[in-house]
Amino acid sequence: MGMFQKKLRRTFRKTIPRRIRERLIKKLTMHDITVHEEHITVNLSFKNFIRVGLEKRLQVTLTNDQALYELDYHLHGDSIRIQIPYAIIDQTEGRSAIKMMLGRKRLIVRPDTDAYERRRSFFSNHRYFNVSIIRGNLSLANLLPEYRFKTDQPVGLTKLDSRYSQLDFSAEGMDDLTDYELAFLYQSKLRAMDNASGDASILRVTDFSEVITGQPDVYLLKEFELVPVRYTGPPFSMDTLNHEITYSTQDGRLTAEITSHRTDVLAFHSTLEDESVRMHFSIDPTVELAALLVVDTSTEETFRIPIPEQQTGDSVDVSVPLSPLINNISRKRFMLETAGSEPVRLQPDIADLETFGFNERLWVPFHHEKFKIWFYRRRDGLLGFKVTRRRLRRQVTKINDFSFEGYIGGDDAFIDSTPYMTFVDRYSEDFTRIEISSEFTVDLKTVDLIDIKSKDKTIIDVFIEIVHSSGEVLRREKIKYGHSDYRKDNFYDIHEVVDEAGNIHHHLITTTPYNNLKVESFMIPASVDIPEDTSHKDMNIWLLGERYDTAQDNGYALFTWLKENTNIEAYYVIEETAGDYAKIKDVENVLAFGSKRHFDLAFRAGVLLGTHDLENLLPYKTARGFFHYEDTVKVFLQHGVLGRKPVEYDKKYYDLPFDLFIVSSEAEKYDVVMRKMGYEETEVAVTGLARFDHLPHHNATKDILLMPTWRDWISTDEAFLKSRYYARYHSLIHNERLNQLLEENDVHLNFYPHYRAQRYFNEEYLDQGKNIHFIRLGERTVQDLLIEHSLLITDYSSVSFDFTLMNKPVIYYHFDVRQFFRQGRLRPLYQTFIGDMAKTEEDLVDAIEIHIRNGFQPGAGDLSSIFEYQDHNNRKRIYEAVMEKINTIED
Repeated sequence: MGMFQKKLRRTFRKTIPRRIRERLIKKLTMHDITVHEEHITVNLSFKNFIRVGLEKRLQVTLTNDQALYELDYHLHGDSIRIQIPYAIIDQTEGRSAIKMMLGRKRLIVRPDTDAYERRRSFFSNHRYFNVSIIRGNLSLANLLPEYRFKTDQPVGLTKLDSRYSQLDFSAEGMDDLTDYELAFLYQSKLRAMDNASGDASILRVTDFSEVITGQPDVYLLKEFELVPVRYTGPPFSMDTLNHEITYSTQDGRLTAEITSHRTDVLAFHSTLEDESVRMHFSIDPTVELAALLVVDTSTEETFRIPIPEQQTGDSVDVSVPLSPLINNISRKRFMLETAGSEPVRLQPDIADLETFGFNERLWVPFHHEKFKIWFYRRRDGLLGFKVTRRRLRRQVTKINDFSFEGYIGGDDAFIDSTPYMTFVDRYSEDFTRIEISSEFTVDLKTVDLIDIKSKDKTIIDVFIEIVHSSGEVLRREKIKYGHSDYRKDNFYDIHEVVDEAGNIHHHLITTTPYNNLKVESFMIPASVDIPEDTSHKDMNIWLLGERYDTAQDNGYALFTWLKENTNIEAYYVIEETAGDYAKIKDVENVLAFGSKRHFDLAFRAGVLLGTHDLENLLPYKTARGFFHYEDTVKVFLQHGVLGRKPVEYDKKYYDLPFDLFIVSSEAEKYDVVMRKMGYEETEVAVTGLARFDHLPHHNATKDILLMPTWRDWISTDEAFLKSRYYARYHSLIHNERLNQLLEENDVHLNFYPHYRAQRYFNEEYLDQGKNIHFIRLGERTVQDLLIEHSLLITDYSSVSFDFTLMNKPVIYYHFDVRQFFRQGRLRPLYQTFIGDMAKTEEDLVDAIEIHIRNGFQPGAGDLSSIFEYQDHNNRKRIYEAVMEKINTIED
């Protein structure tokens, strides 16, 4: 919409009375859906439309990836009913857009005010779908795609007993409920309750902390199959610590209504004291209270403050320290916990109070900083508390002559502190600071970046820091560039510095995917002779590599094959300080990163092949204009099979994208790399990964490998040690039953953590059992570890594909699956996780025991959707695909 139209609309709103606008503005409102035998109907209403010619001009379409369907609709009075056949629904994956066009104008759809209380979900072909509104468009989504709903196979109840925080459940024809959980499904939310029963015929739930408020349907869940429950009895209720749950029947199926415990607050006020807030409130005087709870709404971390026994509900006075209220700078909510053997947590309802809390927003000093705090009435009528800090506004608005111009604001909220621009080496964390003011110009040419460099080629991140006079850093935040145009292989400015030894340091200003500024730096030693003309690239010289510090993946596997089977001049690039370098340094054509020979070959190499970004292969910046990098053939060998978590190798992230992208199957090529990542068909080759050629099939082994991947939301040592990730694996290693099981069967479990977690999981911190061993990074290659073990336990790591290809069993430990895939999945879980799945530690130990008892029987199943080839010719196919690409480019 143009500026004139926006201005006209604002003028219309200001000058035309609301009652008149309501008669003029066209409105299209979605109400609910109706389920029929062969289709569903989306029910909408329209207002202020001219009916004449509407039916001829209106077009409704559904788009899913490349497919486009025209949908039928019917007009009746003020309603529009859109029909979506199941034949179309069953072909959709993910989310589909339903567009309504009136001529050339897109119609904006709005939800009914109580649309969330009406039916918007349905089942088709054992899958769960939902119709919603996203940015004014109707959207059809395949929710929970990894699950299958057996809606045509409900089970009947034979027993249903409830008491405080306990529900016992038995079902017809199901003598063994050991592997089942009770699940609540409400709209797009699914919550599974662990089975705590020691009796196989009874499903017992004692932990209801994860339930969702609302009116969920009740299911039995086993792995990824959900079965509804038949129930025709009378309603009944039970209390848990946090909720009241009422079970009833709807259409002969068991449903629940889950509400939080609430109590009306008759009066509430508070006063600010030194380092605390004193709260005084009145509730039902018959309630005996034990504690006030302060709950962080983002982390659910709970701070408990005991209430003296002599206080009654009608007059409660309690002092709350500022620290739990201000911690995490997040909203807080309050609960009152009752006394007794069956406590409940009451949510204080202040809906009827006109005034409460401070009745204003207060600025309070806390730990050298000023925070704004206030009590507020939440949308649900409950008592909430909010804290905000002054936003540290910061941005670089101009980059010119290798200097930053920009501004900061909000630093006046800090007490006895000074703002700095700080440059931090990403690998060593060495840093240097420049004091700045609210409007700054920082000449980077005056900053000694060479002094903080940890390597000849490194990355220096740029931060704004607020530093207290004591030296404590109160705030450290990255600074963005206002005109960022992020590509992995571009830059905004460059500066060259010659050091005392004659080495040339190139400093380049670049940005991250989040538009944060950084400086990339590389050095050309004085001993290196730079050719006058680097435009001629020798297509027979290939540089291969992985990360700077490894030689155990697809890069090294292809390198050794090329040397033995072709006339290609193949060279492998690795840092001299890497652990793997010592193992291969005497191998012909291994290049120490940044060495004179590496530079000489990098200037001439025509083909670059890497498992990660090609920055790992070249001693200089991989960007247009650097020694004719644009004239090379760029091949992405991959680190693993794609299809689980999104990765950052999309074509849009490069000025000079990969010329060839190696994959393992047609599904990976078309569904992921082409459809999701933007590559053309001729740019993707289905060959299989190079390292797969070294994998034996059906080799006889005995031991277990535990190899979890990393969690990208863990950013500090403190966060790691407090994380569920650390707690779960620490607990598993010390599980008494697991240790006994391993010793009794003479089986060893080798624990090989992700390289970023290695320093937390080792002998210095963990007292392992006799049969559990920690494997340090670099002791053995990952491929050797996979070959030497009979069973792999991982979570989401792509190394599971290697194990599956060897026809060996895998157990996936999925205790945080929803958080891990919070940014989406490339393919449904069931398509890529082939093996057993465990959500709890006990489930995992059970699965391990079964595999030990069964002698680690090989896995089974159709692997064609993951591996197009199951032979040992992947490297040959990669070589042929690269040669074909070279010939195509040269022609």
